[in-house]
Amino acid sequence: MTTPKTHEQWQDDAFSNILSVTLDNSNPKRSSRYYLQHVAEELRSENASVLITTATFERVLVARLDESAVAASGTGVSEYLINSWRMAQTVASNLRGAKGKALDPAVREARIQALIKAQALLVSYIGLSLQIPDMFSQTGRPGQTAIVDILLTDDNPMAELLPELLSQLATRFAGDGLPEVIAPIINELALRSLLRANRSLLQPGFRSILAALDILTANRAIAAAIPFMPIFDPEDCNGRRMQTGTALGPFLALSAFPASDETIASVYYSDAPQRSHQDCESLHMNLRTTVQFLQSALFEVVNRLVRSGADERAQTLQFSLRVLATNALRSGMQVDFTRVVDDGFADNLASVWLRLSEPFTNDAMLKRLNRIDPDWVTLRAMRTLANGGLDDEHNYISTYWQELTRVNADKELVDAYLKSKVNLPSDSTGGFIPDCFFTTAAALHLGPISTIARYIEMLKRIARFKDEINRIERMPELLSPMHRAGLPMLMQRWKDQLLNMEREKCAMDAQLLDPRRLSSMLVFYRFVICFLLRQVDKSGEFPQQPFSMPPESSDSSQIAEKWRMLPEFIIEDAIEFIVFVTTYAPDTLIDSASQVGQGADSGLGLRTFDDILPLFAVAFLARPKYIRNPYLKAKLVDILHMLTYRDPREDDDYVDTLGGNIPGTLRLHPSIQQFQGNLDNNALARVYLVPALLRFYVDIEQTGSSSQFYDKFNIRYYIARILRALWSRAPRYVEVTRSFFMQANAGAAGATTTGSTRRDQRVIEEFVARLMTDTTYLLDESLSKLAIIRDIEKRRQQEQVPEPMPGDESQNDEASRLQEAERMARSYVSLAHETVHMLAFLSRLVPRPFQAGEVVGRLAAMLNYNLQQLAGPKCSSLKVQDMQQKYMFNPRVLLSELTSVYVHLGLASAGPKSAEEREEEEEAIGRFTLSVVEDDRSYSVSLFEKAYGILEQRSLKSAQSLERLREFAQRCQEAKVDSRLMEYLESQAPDEYLDPLLASLITNPVRLPTSDNVMDLAVIKGQLLSDPRDPFNRAPLTVDMLEPLPDMKHEISEWRERKIQEYRANQ
Repeated sequence: MTTPKTHEQWQDDAFSNILSVTLDNSNPKRSSRYYLQHVAEELRSENASVLITTATFERVLVARLDESAVAASGTGVSEYLINSWRMAQTVASNLRGAKGKALDPAVREARIQALIKAQALLVSYIGLSLQIPDMFSQTGRPGQTAIVDILLTDDNPMAELLPELLSQLATRFAGDGLPEVIAPIINELALRSLLRANRSLLQPGFRSILAALDILTANRAIAAAIPFMPIFDPEDCNGRRMQTGTALGPFLALSAFPASDETIASVYYSDAPQRSHQDCESLHMNLRTTVQFLQSALFEVVNRLVRSGADERAQTLQFSLRVLATNALRSGMQVDFTRVVDDGFADNLASVWLRLSEPFTNDAMLKRLNRIDPDWVTLRAMRTLANGGLDDEHNYISTYWQELTRVNADKELVDAYLKSKVNLPSDSTGGFIPDCFFTTAAALHLGPISTIARYIEMLKRIARFKDEINRIERMPELLSPMHRAGLPMLMQRWKDQLLNMEREKCAMDAQLLDPRRLSSMLVFYRFVICFLLRQVDKSGEFPQQPFSMPPESSDSSQIAEKWRMLPEFIIEDAIEFIVFVTTYAPDTLIDSASQVGQGADSGLGLRTFDDILPLFAVAFLARPKYIRNPYLKAKLVDILHMLTYRDPREDDDYVDTLGGNIPGTLRLHPSIQQFQGNLDNNALARVYLVPALLRFYVDIEQTGSSSQFYDKFNIRYYIARILRALWSRAPRYVEVTRSFFMQANAGAAGATTTGSTRRDQRVIEEFVARLMTDTTYLLDESLSKLAIIRDIEKRRQQEQVPEPMPGDESQNDEASRLQEAERMARSYVSLAHETVHMLAFLSRLVPRPFQAGEVVGRLAAMLNYNLQQLAGPKCSSLKVQDMQQKYMFNPRVLLSELTSVYVHLGLASAGPKSAEEREEEEEAIGRFTLSVVEDDRSYSVSLFEKAYGILEQRSLKSAQSLERLREFAQRCQEAKVDSRLMEYLESQAPDEYLDPLLASLITNPVRLPTSDNVMDLAVIKGQLLSDPRDPFNRAPLTVDMLEPLPDMKHEISEWRERKIQEYRANQ
């Protein structure tokens, strides 16, 4: 019968097998194990048992780790230790399993405890080999390499046991250098992710990388240690180096953006430009699924770090904020990508923080909106961790946030504000919600929003490139003779270049137009917009209480400092994103996932598109002083224009005009109809929207940009189209417009939509002046460009154009002139049509502001000049090929609406009036009619007869409208007599009765305090509408500063009456 082994003998057998060593070289069963002779001899000399037991285990292990022993075995220290731990784990598992059940429980427990102690020692040495690798022989694979190999190899026998090893490592080194133990493993895995096979999302390698990272961070202790690793956020690492030199950088750099992986465009989308839309969507779907897997994995990793504890969360926040701060150049116009992280890295970081923000942004009721302190920059970004903030030691974070443009404050004001606030004590950090909110906003700003801006520029480049290729194919004479000879080769090269651009576009489409991604971003910006509205809400309780329009501020200093100090990008990005989605992915707007709430009336939360977006646009257009940057307000107009869009080819609301429209074929997106219904149901929109648009029409005159002269026309075109859509859709908007003009014109007491009737009056006066000036300029430019096109077309039809001779550039110049004229005509004609329509509509609705003395003279001259262009001798020169389809030019409609203005301002309107109103109307009509006939440059009776003939022949007006036009022409002939009287009065008047600018008779004298000159009130008001300075010395001057001269007015009136009697007595 076999004698049972003692506990010491069992330990010797087990540990010898685990460590693959022996102290007894006479045992044939252990002949293959490494003989530790000197340890055996030492034990004998000490009269100790020559056995490997718990008491001698570490002594034996240290001897085995001796350099000579390692060299003899050929296996590296870490690899040996890991294999030994695996053997110990296997023996322990057997004891705990079926094989151990036959043993006496006490014996089994003793053996298990011995193994636990042995494993603890092995784990300690494994950790030390990672923490201080120089302690051991460098033969074989380093520990981090061995562990990462196990993580990345599915069939490794150690793979299933690795989580347990990691758990024991984390337990052993908790509080004893765990970050230094884990750092080499994370770093090795990060380096592996940079290998081409693991970097491309088209290859399976990246999935193994992410799976390995998941295993590591699934251990809470390891996750908590990662933010404290030396390589987590090295001080000397910033900008582009954050992508490769930090612990998480290489993982965040995994991407399907073409800039990160060129094979996405060149291989995956190689033939996409030739594929059908359905095929491309299938490609997109597969790639989007892969990207969603990637970003979900990255989120899980960062989420574990953030939720490990307050200190770990602060370190992770600081890392993210430092990445953003040192890569601020990503948001610039010209980005040097050798200095900043690429699109993929920035996009992944934004995706992670977007997911982290979902618990509070996805709440339909926005209950945690009150947790967001607008002064977060001062409380957190400007303070170090030691002082309750998040700033880093080199102040990258605080510098970035301090230098940001603010919503309504200049740099001097910002610096003073921060200086006064940053050193004040703060007992509260505000919690994770505000930190997450502002970090997410900044991550989106430097990530997706910046990428979207470059994507839009890429689309423009592609469109220009296509146009240029088509233009050269149509008109090769535009090229020089030298280039024309190699045109086929050049053309092929350009088309190849265009193909590469289109492949890149397809790759960008897959991510930037991903519906899930867009919906998630829109939900976040829903929260942002509500945060912004809450800051300006009069009660400060939005959205828990209905929004209350804040008071009008005549000066920015009256606005709350916290609002003025908000970073501008927060509101800018919300607007830019909505513009992008509206233009390229409107389905997102009406998607149920994006709407979140159930509607204002339900009590279950506001809906993004139905409730919040209309309120956002109306509130900040109605209170323009809250946002300093005029282009942000212009973007709100863009949004309104797109969401109230009507195809100009389908316009059928021409003023007093029959027909004239071209049938349209454009199918509008359902979001347009839905948004218009939302506006109709929005109480604030019904009151404030029209006045706000009219006001912005005026304000956009001055933007501070070098391109402001041209920018204003596009913005005003959008305003005109929005107003046209509103007026044609609902009578209430027409009535609001009328009320706004009439209330201000009457000088009614009390506050109005802009805060005061005086401000309303100023808005209307300036609006009429701008509308008149725009009409003059746009019609003149439109007609002049069409005349150039007509001349070139006529010459080409009449002459046989020869092939260009070498060195002869005349035809090249002509082709260039034609191209430029066509480009400008397409723009100016649309603008001119819309401006004339608005003039015709408003002059019918509210004629009095257009008959005011300060504008009526210039308005009459403008009408006469353009009537001469459209109906005079040169009108035939305006006819060009495809003028309606190509340029949207409809001269008949222009003529009809232009002549309508004469009738609206020159004849009495229908409807009951008091005697006072009739008298006022007759005076205004007489003023306008006299101004028309006094324009000697363009006015003539025959001109009206010619216009009448065209309108009648083309059936552009009804018989009643034609009769009214004839009636006005007759009044003009009668008024011509009165104009001779005016000439007589001006010739007889002393110099002090004549206006010094126009030499016209003064009727309402005022003194200019800035130069002490006397002028007619109507003349100086007209001057100040276009230039608010004294015309004599350029000093600032406003209408409010003018000083009435009632005595002089009475004196001139008496003199005028005497002279009129003299004139009539001599007739």
